[in-house]
Amino acid sequence: MYLTRKETLLQYEALEQTFDYLVSRRDRLRRVFDEGKARLVFIGCGSGYYLCQSGAVSANLRLPVQGVAMAAGDLMLNGFRYKNLMTDAVLVAPSRSGSTSEVLEAIKYGKANGASAIGIVAKEGSPLEELADECFVLPWAFDEAVCQTKTVTNLYAANLILMAILADDDSLLAEIRQAIKYGPKFMERWEDKTKEIAKADWSRVVVLGDGELEGIAAEAALAFAEICQIPASYHHVLDVRHGPMVLVREDTLVIMASTGQEEALQSQLVADLKGRGAKVVVVGPVGGNWRADWYVSVPAYEHYGVTGIPFIYIPQSVSFFKAMERGINPDLPDGLDAWIKLPSTTT
Repeated sequence: MYLTRKETLLQYEALEQTFDYLVSRRDRLRRVFDEGKARLVFIGCGSGYYLCQSGAVSANLRLPVQGVAMAAGDLMLNGFRYKNLMTDAVLVAPSRSGSTSEVLEAIKYGKANGASAIGIVAKEGSPLEELADECFVLPWAFDEAVCQTKTVTNLYAANLILMAILADDDSLLAEIRQAIKYGPKFMERWEDKTKEIAKADWSRVVVLGDGELEGIAAEAALAFAEICQIPASYHHVLDVRHGPMVLVREDTLVIMASTGQEEALQSQLVADLKGRGAKVVVVGPVGGNWRADWYVSVPAYEHYGVTGIPFIYIPQSVSFFKAMERGINPDLPDGLDAWIKLPSTTT
């Protein structure tokens, strides 16, 4: 079995450990984020940055403080422009390796300008573990494959668990646990459907998602680029009409994460996409007459961010099986490294 596929299938086993580990350390999480903090600044690179986008939305929805997502490389290169953001901030760095140069240098800059830092890392003994004021290490979530699957799902869930703990929201924690328990059945139920989608004739992908799924949907687009090496982009659901629609045509697969709200508007969008020749997958608590090519139903969670946990499996699995269709080894993507260490830095 390809390592990419093996790690995809192990993600819920790892999520069980991630949930129990973080909940058992809720007091340590709260100590870092005390009442004097004004904002959470999520920093990351690549997949990590996309997870930061979801984390920032979660913070803005659930906490009485500002949530900001920043590409770590931007902060590293242009820190002087963001100095005011660092004051009374907690930097949150979700990272697979804990060794990415931009993340480490950004944290150093932030701490030198008044910020504290939380690391959430999937590798033991990393530089991030030493640098952060508090670091939570999830070695069971580490992906050996270059393309991340298990790791991104666990780091996405970890951000959401962090929000639940800081907001004292036990109902959110309960739904996260529910999604994790249901996960293996979800994968088993929809595996054949993802194979069917992969066999269809398409050569570009558009992923649509709103709210707390913003970042994990952007990561879904990246999964297609990395795993099956097909061009993919992410947009907010209705925003696809504002320009990107011109590139939607017969060769396009659209994967849309639906909230289950305003179904008439979303089903009309599906009709418009299909009218341009696209093949459409709707993922969500689907109801009504959507006329999509494929439906993938998920529970109607009260906390929409929880939907991101099962959602990401669908693009991960479709992209893997598309790689198989195209004769591509997903474990050996040309020109891609598992993480980046810049030669000009000392970290």
